[in-house]
Amino acid sequence: MEPEDFDAEMSRGELINFLGEFLAQNTDTNLMYRDHLLSIITAKIFDEFGHEGLCALMMAIDAKANWISDIIFEQSDFDNALYASHGTYDDEIVQKARASEGIIELNKKIWRLRKKYAREIVNEIVEEELELQALDAEDE
Repeated sequence: MEPEDFDAEMSRGELINFLGEFLAQNTDTNLMYRDHLLSIITAKIFDEFGHEGLCALMMAIDAKANWISDIIFEQSDFDNALYASHGTYDDEIVQKARASEGIIELNKKIWRLRKKYAREIVNEIVEEELELQALDAEDE
């Protein structure tokens, strides 16, 4: 489009091309699309397979990304604590917990403990493997 044509109306094709290029280059739009798509997929898995399906999805994600994930809290943990301490129920407790200082503190502690326990786990595995190798050598 030439500068002198700037005020002229865009044709439908030009508008579609402009919007297509704009959306393709806009990171926020891509993130919104990704997040929306992932929400749809997750909801579909939950609707068809329930919590077990979501657990299987988590395990598949872990396998693909070489992660070891674990569920730290379930809604029932918060429900039980809320009812025991305050005799009430809040259906938004999980969303509120995600934004709490307590969960931020827990995450910081977990991140610090990861290295310590990674070393301990690796040492445990290696020691067990060495013991098995020693037993195999004795059997030969």
